[in-house]
Amino acid sequence: MTIKALIFCKVHHKAMENVINKFNQISEIKKVFSLTGDYDLLAEIEVENSDELYNSFAKKIDYIEGIIKTNTHVVMKEFTK
Repeated sequence: MTIKALIFCKVHHKAMENVINKFNQISEIKKVFSLTGDYDLLAEIEVENSDELYNSFAKKIDYIEGIIKTNTHVVMKEFTK
């Protein structure tokens, strides 16, 4: 079963381009959005299981310089129009 999650990221403004480029190199991240408001970026990640989600953070995302804070939400159900 595929797991989709939304990663809200607070990023140092001087590191924004670097963070976006690093996200684009992670195959599990399907989309990256620039935001207004409390968070600077939103990344949509899609993995096969919770272990893969954990490994994506532990081995890839957590090492990206410039990310100040993340807030991750797992998608429970997707409604399409």
